Amino acid sequence: MNINIRTAVIDDCERIRPLQKEIADLHHKGRPDLFKTEARYFTKEAFAERLNDPKHTIYIAETDNGEVIGYAFAWIVSYRNHSTYIDFDCFYIDDICVLKSHQRNGIGRKLFECCKEKAQEKKCKMIELGVWGFNKDAIAFYENCGMTDRIRRMEYRLED
Repeated sequence: MNINIRTAVIDDCERIRPLQKEIADLHHKGRPDLFKTEARYFTKEAFAERLNDPKHTIYIAETDNGEVIGYAFAWIVSYRNHSTYIDFDCFYIDDICVLKSHQRNGIGRKLFECCKEKAQEKKCKMIELGVWGFNKDAIAFYENCGMTDRIRRMEYRLED
């Protein structure tokens, strides 16, 4: 099966919903104390806004027969006149998702590589993302892509 990675178009707003549902289920299962059971879907307006914003990038992974099986959402975060940091741009990956039925076939890696190319093209200093501690598969995937811890965010849970 050939996989094509391309820039998203407005019609993808509806086509990515099964992926968004899988992510919502994964997060709810991992932390039901934080995540709602229902998926968060983009409105066409919100999706179009991202498509038209030059700081945002959305890639779609599609099979030869047109099935959307993965995506990556990212944007450039610009640090300027920060009290601590030097000025730089960071390519922030909000989400890489591949349908569970298509995982472990190199699709996530292809999406990550496209993000890496875009970050380099845009002269970003780094790529960063957040991943939940319960999501061991995602952590292993990102580490396999060469990512390392830069900062660790910890919590102490207060029970009701």
